[in-house]
Amino acid sequence: MEKKPSIDIINPVFQSTKGRLFAGTSGVLETSASKNAWAQLVNPLHSKVNLFVSFFALTNFSTKLVRADFVVNAEPPGTPILSSEVNVLKLGSNHKPVGRILFNPNVSGSFSGGKIIGTRALSPQTTGLGFRVDGRLIIEPGTNAMFFLYSHSPAESQIEFEWFENKVIF
Repeated sequence: MEKKPSIDIINPVFQSTKGRLFAGTSGVLETSASKNAWAQLVNPLHSKVNLFVSFFALTNFSTKLVRADFVVNAEPPGTPILSSEVNVLKLGSNHKPVGRILFNPNVSGSFSGGKIIGTRALSPQTTGLGFRVDGRLIIEPGTNAMFFLYSHSPAESQIEFEWFENKVIF
């Protein structure tokens, strides 16, 4: 009996073939001793889909250290800005994401509510994965995940999110 070849396809690849994998970035986030910044992935309350986060990437463009708190379900300060830098990763697809990347590049104060899941130190002039979650972080309708950035010196950073969307968990 001839054995047929088999391959393993990782879930983000499978989701991309369906046109359900999205990625995007915040604008440039400017922090200093007196100003903070944030970027969050938000699932609108009545979306009827779940956002399964694949990963976060954090970039520090400056020569100074930047810290980033990873916070879920918090209310950030300032007026949110909707990122226009979001796209489906199946380039021939016309699917539009339900999830939204919101950010504010320069705010006073801190977030309210929510829960800090972890903190990352962003080394100068580097990009690194914040958390590789491979779909284990599920942002349900009406919830969000956010990076809140702060530094002691003027610095510029950016946050990238990748996620797929589906109505059911399994």
